[in-house]
Amino acid sequence: MVELVEGVEVVESLPLVYLRSIKALVLSDLHLGFEEEAANQGMFIPRIQLRRSLEVLRRGLEATNADWVIFAGDVKHCFSRLLRSEKEELSKLFDFLARRGVRVTVVRGNHDNYLPIVAKKYNVEIVKELVAKDTLIIHGHFTPNEEYRGKIKTVIIGHEHPSLRLRDKIGYIVKLPAFLVAPYPKLQAKLIVLPAIGQYQTGTSVTLDPFTYLSPILRKEVPLDKIKPYQKWNDFI
Repeated sequence: MVELVEGVEVVESLPLVYLRSIKALVLSDLHLGFEEEAANQGMFIPRIQLRRSLEVLRRGLEATNADWVIFAGDVKHCFSRLLRSEKEELSKLFDFLARRGVRVTVVRGNHDNYLPIVAKKYNVEIVKELVAKDTLIIHGHFTPNEEYRGKIKTVIIGHEHPSLRLRDKIGYIVKLPAFLVAPYPKLQAKLIVLPAIGQYQTGTSVTLDPFTYLSPILRKEVPLDKIKPYQKWNDFI
């Protein structure tokens, strides 16, 4: 495992991190149900989001001694309702984790409307933000309160789906999901931005233009020229 900041490690080649001090895996942006929402708009794509998510979790749990899984938001995709596929896939996801006896917390994202309908059946904790020892975990669609300044060392967010946009000599372009690490002066902390788990969430290219980012944290509160991208995996691109 490779350490992004003190106590926060990338697990094998997976798009998640392990917080050693609390024995927790943190991952974000599964966007379960995306395929059904796409089909409703006339675009038919393979249903792979759940399978990919379960494989990432299985490998992460096997590679660590984690007994807590924390989702940093956007576990589901549809804003306006709970889709049939979302209900089915959320049930399978939470059942998978329940059978492994791990604690599950969802830090609510902007897509997670109606998630409690399923989560309550599996005793899944749902919160707006989570402080675990010296780490603050939020989804990233709002900026954290300055009351955390000097009290935490690390802020972990999702929401952005960061990626590296690479072009070869003949003009072929590929986007590679990446972790981002940056100073967060407002809170005197380090910021980690998680890549999306969802295969179809190719994300925001890392640039120096603040207007290209989704999160107000990156648009307004982080020095973009200090961002360090980190890309490690190959079998989960």
